[in-house]
Amino acid sequence: MVTGVTNLNQLLLRWDGSVVQWGSASLGDDGQEVWSYGSREIRNPKMLPEIVLFLQVRFKGVEKVLFTSRYSQTTMIPSVVVERDLEAAEKWYKLHNSPSENVSLRIQHLDSIDTHPVIVEVGDEVWEQAVTDAFPHASRVSQQGSLLKSAVVKSRTTSKWVVFVDTGEKGADIVASKGGIPTYVGSTQVGLTDSMLYNIVNAMHRDGLKPEDVSVNILGEGSEDLSISMKRFFEQVEKIGGCDVEYAGLKAISE
Repeated sequence: MVTGVTNLNQLLLRWDGSVVQWGSASLGDDGQEVWSYGSREIRNPKMLPEIVLFLQVRFKGVEKVLFTSRYSQTTMIPSVVVERDLEAAEKWYKLHNSPSENVSLRIQHLDSIDTHPVIVEVGDEVWEQAVTDAFPHASRVSQQGSLLKSAVVKSRTTSKWVVFVDTGEKGADIVASKGGIPTYVGSTQVGLTDSMLYNIVNAMHRDGLKPEDVSVNILGEGSEDLSISMKRFFEQVEKIGGCDVEYAGLKAISE
């Protein structure tokens, strides 16, 4: 899996609505990068500033801070359609997702991918405010956009439709690519493996694909159970991330 780590002096933060995760890298005695992680469950989002301030003290000298949210409602649009126009992005997002209430949207251009897609997703203002108050230099990164970069790279090495699923206890982020071209971004906020399977199969059928045409790559806390479920339907299913599989999605946002 591509992590793209170029700066070891960085802090990664992730929020899924109930748990804050963090990760940082340093050089070990052998000169190799060594990752350390932590997490804290939060029952009341009002406690977010307190937790992030704790991390600000602990990682006071960090040069780069990147943060993201899991399970965000997302849509992917060609860059020519949006051209950094939030109003146009909002119209496309509403067309794809039909939200029942006004939402705060965020845009990220994936310039490193050949087709230059644009990810439009709902922003979590409470989480973003907590992070930027403690770390004014922090940058928001799309979780699904980061996973998509890895899926695109892997899809260049195979004829299969490459799916990445980062699964947690309360949902999953799902992306797909074929032949180096991004084809799907989505999420589910249900922690049931059947829901994730349903999302993938629906997207697969829309592209006219069969189970043997799909390579499923699974990471995250729920990867073991989800792998067992997926193997009942797909021929090629792989857990990725090695010993860091639980935090592999967090590592994906690193620079």
